[in-house]
Amino acid sequence: MATDRPVWTATHVGRVRSANEDLYLVGKRMGAEPVESWSGTMAVDHGWAVIADGMGGHEDGQIASRIVIETIARSIESVRDVADVSTMIENANRKLFEAMYSGQGRPGMGSTIVGVVFLDREALVFNVGDSRAYELRRGQLLQLSRDDTLGGDRGRRGGHALTQSLGGTATPQPITPRIRRFRLEDHIGVLLCSDGLTDMVQESRIATLLAESTTNPAEHLAKAANDAGGKDNITVVVIGTKATIAPSVRRTQSSQ
Repeated sequence: MATDRPVWTATHVGRVRSANEDLYLVGKRMGAEPVESWSGTMAVDHGWAVIADGMGGHEDGQIASRIVIETIARSIESVRDVADVSTMIENANRKLFEAMYSGQGRPGMGSTIVGVVFLDREALVFNVGDSRAYELRRGQLLQLSRDDTLGGDRGRRGGHALTQSLGGTATPQPITPRIRRFRLEDHIGVLLCSDGLTDMVQESRIATLLAESTTNPAEHLAKAANDAGGKDNITVVVIGTKATIAPSVRRTQSSQ
């Protein structure tokens, strides 16, 4: 099995919002510019990527996503199993509330999170909220995450209320991270994205766009979301090779 894979990222403020409240982490790289794209490689024997989509409006959303990503960055290298993921996410949630109580940001600020940790021949995918993770497998786009929304089984989620997030309330509430372990093979890739992509672009269209020839598939998807209206911040991370992607789609969700 290959020890590294190509990775592409893109983040964009969109056409409506005044600030980018999304923040991503790929290895040691953190991306938070209003508009940014990048490409590189990731070690699949122990690599990771995470997206946080901040909530609370402008500065508070940016504060929330940064607290989450910075907290995750300090511990994700030690993640080896489901219990480690749960502890890491609970710690990020606790740090958010500590920041609220200390006057850093306002009560109720919050963030969704989605991420993947590669562990040689396996991977752990996790999420809280409505940012998504997909497996890219020989022409199929398979949803690995599970939306924490009212009506979370629908293809478009704009306007649907979140049923859980990191922070997002005035006082701490119990959270149940969605965590899924799956077998990693050479032909499997992973797509992570904030809902700024999936609210604007249907999954079948995402699969088609991924199959098209482009230097940065993440940037290609972000452009499609902007072309469709760009009503929210858009962040995309694509990990894999062109061989993992073809224009067809199958959708399912974890039962966890």
